[in-house]
Amino acid sequence: MNLGKINVITPPDKLFNQNPSILLVKPTNDTKEAFQRYICKVVEELNIFVFDTNETDFDWLLSVHSYVDITIIDVDNCDSITRSFVSFMLAQPDTYYFTKDEITPYHLISKSRIYDLASVPFFKEIQDSEEGEDE
Repeated sequence: MNLGKINVITPPDKLFNQNPSILLVKPTNDTKEAFQRYICKVVEELNIFVFDTNETDFDWLLSVHSYVDITIIDVDNCDSITRSFVSFMLAQPDTYYFTKDEITPYHLISKSRIYDLASVPFFKEIQDSEEGEDE
């Protein structure tokens, strides 16, 4: 099996091509490690946009968010300014989020809360295809 090419893009760079694209917003180290375990099995080319801990280019964040196929936000890891944009991003389709916050009613904006990456359809397909190969 030949693994696909994975492009990791961070602000201020952008890459516009036909590859499936995923945006990670303020991912924790645990999220990054889980993400890496999945993408190492991807056989197609993939763009990974990362808006990491110290990033502040919100123009980049919003423009990339409107372009990518999937956005995954670690709400609890967002700083106060990034949280200002979370509600907007959660209201968009194909945006998934992690949070342990049971007080803020994010569920009123989006039903796409996840507890692990396997809940995201893209990663579920990877897991299902891997399980199919084992049988």
